[in-house]
Amino acid sequence: MKALIVTAHPQPDSFTQALTERFIAGVVASGHEAEIADLYGEGFNPVVSVQEMNGWQNGLVSPEIRAEQERIRSCDGLVLSYPVWWSTPPAILTGWLQRVLTLGFAFQHEGSRTEGQLRMRAQMLVNVGSKQRQDVDLATLYIEPMLGVLRYCGMEILPTQANWGVYQKADRAALEAYIEQAFENGKRFFA
Repeated sequence: MKALIVTAHPQPDSFTQALTERFIAGVVASGHEAEIADLYGEGFNPVVSVQEMNGWQNGLVSPEIRAEQERIRSCDGLVLSYPVWWSTPPAILTGWLQRVLTLGFAFQHEGSRTEGQLRMRAQMLVNVGSKQRQDVDLATLYIEPMLGVLRYCGMEILPTQANWGVYQKADRAALEAYIEQAFENGKRFFA
């Protein structure tokens, strides 16, 4: 089986990238394959044009987007690895979701309801600078909207690895524990 790991951080030596690499190592250690889609490294354009949006009504997508959709089709699972900035994922990841998960590919309207078309498992590796608090459910604010997108597209959602308190001077032991957890999640991804 094969997992596509979509990562969204501009720095190649970021903690997000370190988690992604350990997750991939876990997938490979369990006897499966992994492909990385490094949105910044590949120069993905997250901006939807008017022409592109108009084309969606007729099931038209650009060759660039068709290639991204083929990457997903060739896999059995999707992993999103990203930081939370200003309470949201990086714009490049949001743009990727909006441009790639189109009508006719990721979901279909069936009468008065919508049917997700992507029958695969999905998991998220999310880095949050804030620490989880008792007075606010940060997971609902920061993570649930992205899970809603994946569910809408028909994916089986595995537990999110939310890495709380990830910032420049964060506790090194906590960061190492998150990296090891990513490896274990990769090993279990297709279990």
